[in-house]
Amino acid sequence: MTAPTIQRREPALVLVLSVVTFGLYLPFWYHGIYEDLKALDGRTPTGHGFWLDFLFVILTFAIYGIWVDYQISQQIAEFEERNGLGPAQDTSIIAVILDVASYATVFVTNFITSAIQQDQLNRVVEKLESRLPSDAGLPA
Repeated sequence: MTAPTIQRREPALVLVLSVVTFGLYLPFWYHGIYEDLKALDGRTPTGHGFWLDFLFVILTFAIYGIWVDYQISQQIAEFEERNGLGPAQDTSIIAVILDVASYATVFVTNFITSAIQQDQLNRVVEKLESRLPSDAGLPA
């Protein structure tokens, strides 16, 4: 068994690219996270596809995005707990607080939420990879 292929993104780079592009990088990041979570856990955070959720975010002036970030954090924490990957780091409440605060901070705190979630996902994948037996020395 091998770990799912998850694109590693540097959380600081997610934050910097989000700020530099005035948030235009985030839809690309969210699309990647949806694909990563689907590969990792077999489902998307909301059960919908990325484009439908993106439409809901636009139609609700990003209010639905608070729910999406909550679900992303919940899914990562649940996966971590379900697979015995150490104490789960549930950042869902932090995601909600930062996303609500984003309306007062011109969405900068939403960028921070994305960086936190990327870091959380990177750590889960690292834990998974460390649990898998090495292929070295095994017959082909």
